[in-house]
Amino acid sequence: MADSTAALAADKPSLWRRIRSIHPGLVLATLDLIGLGIASYLAIVELTPGGLVQCGPIHGCQEVQHSIYAHPFAGIPVAVYGVILSLTLFTLAIAWWRTDTYKLLLLHYGLSLIGVVFEMWFQYAQIFLIGAVCIWCETYGLSLLLRFFVALWVYLHTPNPDALAAEDLA
Repeated sequence: MADSTAALAADKPSLWRRIRSIHPGLVLATLDLIGLGIASYLAIVELTPGGLVQCGPIHGCQEVQHSIYAHPFAGIPVAVYGVILSLTLFTLAIAWWRTDTYKLLLLHYGLSLIGVVFEMWFQYAQIFLIGAVCIWCETYGLSLLLRFFVALWVYLHTPNPDALAAEDLA
């Protein structure tokens, strides 16, 4: 009996091995869905007449929501851009997971980098120009940073298949 239990334990991979076996595209897709949920909530509230973002005991969200910096381009709320970005990143992550096309990973990385640069500007605007911080915006920004770093890590640890094919030809 002890031998069969030991054999079963040896066949069952460890938790760390199971976590590492998850395709990074699924990790990115999960983070994209989290960001999409946050951005969707903010966009719905922003597009609803008289809608106010609820932040609980923190009251910086309303100040950020009513600032000119929350509508930076053509009067469109910044959260709408977050929805578009998160939907695009989610689509790229799922497509990369399904096809393992390296260029989709690069596109996800590039778009998340653009999002991080915008997030840095918005962070600056909240702290120094508005003088208030929205916890929802911060949480979305954290999800964007995580997406960027996951895509960067995968990019740095995944060999470029085009370069490998060129090496085979030489």
